[in-house]
Amino acid sequence: MNIEEEIRQLKYQIKLLKYMVNDDEFPFFMYALNFEFEETQVKALLKIISAFDYRLKNNYHDYHELNKDDEALKTLLKTYHIDIYEIYKTELPTITEFKHYLNCIFADKEINAKHVISSLKGQSIYKELCDYLLNQLEGL
Repeated sequence: MNIEEEIRQLKYQIKLLKYMVNDDEFPFFMYALNFEFEETQVKALLKIISAFDYRLKNNYHDYHELNKDDEALKTLLKTYHIDIYEIYKTELPTITEFKHYLNCIFADKEINAKHVISSLKGQSIYKELCDYLLNQLEGL
């Protein structure tokens, strides 16, 4: 099988997977499939969301201690020109900061922050944080 046939086969398999994934139950994963997110992009986004959640709950120090020596995380974020210490701010997260990180991670795609946050919330990923960021979006 040549490269073109393999790519065609993979695209078909992805199409089949989309039929199997319940987008009501897994809206973020479906969003990632539809926009062809790369694994490293999803990992970076989830790490940033995790840091935001700690910051929202004023557990900055705990998050920093858990991840300060994580070389894989540092390397992952460097890929997207994000300094790991940027996400360790003691300030509350903002929608502006979230959009900035989306632009860093998905520089080659047009990603809608509200849709990403809504899909994360719909999949019960940091619901409180998602509500917090969505409220900021509504205030704009």
